[in-house]
Amino acid sequence: MFQTKITSQGTISLPAVLRKKYGMQIGEIVTIEDNGKITISKNTDFASLRERNAKYIQKKVPVYQHGDGLAAYVVEKNGKK
Repeated sequence: MFQTKITSQGTISLPAVLRKKYGMQIGEIVTIEDNGKITISKNTDFASLRERNAKYIQKKVPVYQHGDGLAAYVVEKNGKK
């Protein structure tokens, strides 16, 4: 168990032992969840995140003839380039 103090600005410091153990670097973003208790998680790369959340995705994202993304959607729906 580790203890840390909350500053007057609401910030906390992660103990060096944990930063080293989880390979956390200065400026790295972490996620804080409130699910009945506070959980701090190191962010993962997008590929890992997609893989982990794939079971929650109900529908597939359509692929448009004119490419991908919002511009392709507009072209497909409105026939404009």
